Amino acid sequence: MKAVIEIEMDNDAFRNTPTCAANELARILGRLEDDVSRYMIGDVGHHTTCTDYNGNTVGKLEIVEND
Repeated sequence: MKAVIEIEMDNDAFRNTPTCAANELARILGRLEDDVSRYMIGDVGHHTTCTDYNGNTVGKLEIVEND
């Protein structure tokens, strides 16, 4: 199994400056870390979504079977 993370970075929360994009990505990854631990995401089929600072859903982490 593997974890697949996909985050779209084409919206306003990432656009203001390059450091803003890095900070927003870091914030989202930190939230993912918390969600994985809190909701025990660790088996095939488990998933959680990612939201940006503005509350928009921008991605997903999903546990899937290997190819």
